[in-house]
Amino acid sequence: MSSIPTIEGISAEEFRKEFVAKRKPAIIRDATKNWKALKKWTPQFWKSRYHDKPLTIDNKKIQMSELIDLALESNEQNPAPYYRNIRIAHEYPELMEDISPESDFCLPNYFLSSVFKPLRSPLFAYGQYELFIGGKGRSFPYLHFDTPGADTFIHQIYGVKDLILFSPDDSKYLYPKTGAEFNVSSIPDIENVSIEKFPLFPKATKIEVTLQQGESIYFPSGWWHTAKMQSFSISIGIDVANEYNWNVVENFLNNKSRAKLKFFSPVFMTYLKFARKLV
Repeated sequence: MSSIPTIEGISAEEFRKEFVAKRKPAIIRDATKNWKALKKWTPQFWKSRYHDKPLTIDNKKIQMSELIDLALESNEQNPAPYYRNIRIAHEYPELMEDISPESDFCLPNYFLSSVFKPLRSPLFAYGQYELFIGGKGRSFPYLHFDTPGADTFIHQIYGVKDLILFSPDDSKYLYPKTGAEFNVSSIPDIENVSIEKFPLFPKATKIEVTLQQGESIYFPSGWWHTAKMQSFSISIGIDVANEYNWNVVENFLNNKSRAKLKFFSPVFMTYLKFARKLV
C-alpha cells in the first residue's frame, strides 16, 4: 500500500507545477479555506432549509429531512441512502455563492468556458460541482475513474470520508468493463475481492486516504477510486480539463461517444475539437 502527500500553504501556481504537470495526486488542506459552506453546510442546515424537499434515491422517494436523520443514524450494519452526483448549479443554484469563488487550485478549467456550456447541463457534470451526502458505513457503489477522463477534485465540506485509489497503471489488474462502462471496474466489492474470480487484483497497489473536513483531494485523469463515509459526510466533486490532460479527455470522450452515441459520435467529436480551439 502506498500513500500520497498532504500539502498546505503553497500557491496554486506551485501546485500546478509540482502536482498537475507531473500527474501526481495530493491532499490539499487549504484549497477551500474561504468558502462559506465549510461552516454553513451542517446537517441541521440541510434539514431545516430543505426539510420537505422530495428526493429520489435508488428509485425510492424520500424527503430531505428523512435523509438527514437516516444519515445521522447510519452505521455499517444499516447504512443510510446515499444522495450523490447531484448537480448543485441546477438543483441548488442558490447555494453556489457558498462555494465561490472557484478555488484557484482547480483552475484553469476548459469546461468553464462558454463554448462548453452545452456540457454543463442537468445531464452532464462536466465542469460542474456535484454534491454527495451520506452517512457512516455507506460506500460509493463501484470502483471507477471519472467521466469525462478529466482530473478530479473532491472537497470535504463536512465530516470524514475514506477513499481508495489505484493508479491508471493498475488498470489491467482492476478488470474494467467493456463498452460504454469501460471506466467502471467489474469487481463488485473492492473491500472483499474474490481472488478466484479476479486473480490479477493482488498485483494492484491500493492507496487509502482519509479526507478530513476542510481538506481536498486531487487526482489526475484515469485514477481509479471509490469512497466510504466514516461519519455523516458532505462533499462536493468537480472534474477539470486543461492543457495537462486534454488529450486524455478527448480520447475518453471519443471512446464514450462511440459506445453511446453510435452514428452521432463524429458530430459530437467535431464540436469538441472546435470548442477546444475557442477556449
